Amino acid sequence: MDTMTLVMVGVIAVLLIIALIALVGRSRRERPPPLTPLSPEARDRYAGSWDRLESRFIEVPSDAVQEADALVLAMLGEVRHPLADDRLPHDMKRARREARSGQTEGLRMAMLHYRAVMEDMAGPEKDRDSRREMA
Repeated sequence: MDTMTLVMVGVIAVLLIIALIALVGRSRRERPPPLTPLSPEARDRYAGSWDRLESRFIEVPSDAVQEADALVLAMLGEVRHPLADDRLPHDMKRARREARSGQTEGLRMAMLHYRAVMEDMAGPEKDRDSRREMA
């Protein structure tokens, strides 16, 4: 082998190593954090708060959405989810984007996304069929 071939093989090896390190770092960042499950009492408390929030949506949608954001953040904190913006659940980010519109439809969609986060973290409610649908 000549010197040029050795240099090319070396450069390719270094690039492969860098790519592997980047992939390992990325997979570590995207791994879901280990969460502490909610107690049945906490689950009931959040479900009750959520039901009150949804009923307020008809009267004051923007206030209900702000309260939903605070409630979901409190629940995420209780299960020890990292609360950095880049680590929040996807539905939480979507809810915040929808809420920024200020339009009724955006606020409604935000509530649906917040509900999805609640159900992901606390589990779906047992009497889901008896609840009114916001859609």
